[in-house]
Amino acid sequence: MSKPGKKRSLGSFLRETALTRRYAASRYPHALDYDWATIPHGRAEIVNLLLSADRGGRYLEIGCAANELFDAVAAKHKIGVDPARGGTHRLTSDQFFAANAELFDVVFIDGLHVYPQVRRDLVNALAAVRAGGWVALHDMLPRDWIEEHVPQISTRAWTGDGWKVAFELLGGRDLDFRIIAADHGIAVIKVLGEEPRLPDLSGELDSLRFRDFHRRFPELPVVDFPAGRAWIESHLA
Repeated sequence: MSKPGKKRSLGSFLRETALTRRYAASRYPHALDYDWATIPHGRAEIVNLLLSADRGGRYLEIGCAANELFDAVAAKHKIGVDPARGGTHRLTSDQFFAANAELFDVVFIDGLHVYPQVRRDLVNALAAVRAGGWVALHDMLPRDWIEEHVPQISTRAWTGDGWKVAFELLGGRDLDFRIIAADHGIAVIKVLGEEPRLPDLSGELDSLRFRDFHRRFPELPVVDFPAGRAWIESHLA
């Protein structure tokens, strides 16, 4: 995702302004009141906690960019997949999963932030993680309609509409999850069995927008970092 707080060029500002006007029909006045800069917890802390039971665990990261997370993960066996830069494999996630035969202990997904791709990455990750392992997804809590909008409007923080998979996870089989309210929202999924299943609600979810996410937000298991940490540790015990 684009770096929050990054100073924008005049060109970026003008582009975002023009796109905001173009997609004005999607405008929604309400927002989630999260200030991520004031929450001193992030991806690396969560992923390393997931791996803490076995530092020799096998870790897969989808979407590495500048390796901000990848380099901070304390796993002996790490694979990072990104078609542009970072990680260890210069492939799309679809290409990687099509050829992959490994099982991982933890998979972190931070690739293309559009629902069809996020869903495909999650389904593939669930097939590539061992029973008892973990899958985590970044950018699950858009704060307003501009951060969420697809096509992308924001030249700063952009979560896209990957949040839609959270509503599929509510009906998942052999899956338990929480969304930790830190670092743009991190969904942490515990794989409880050998054949986890994500129901396909794409027909219902495809057309939904931020206003729908905001209205249905109370349905989701969103927790603060201390509660999320306690939940993870209860599964590590």
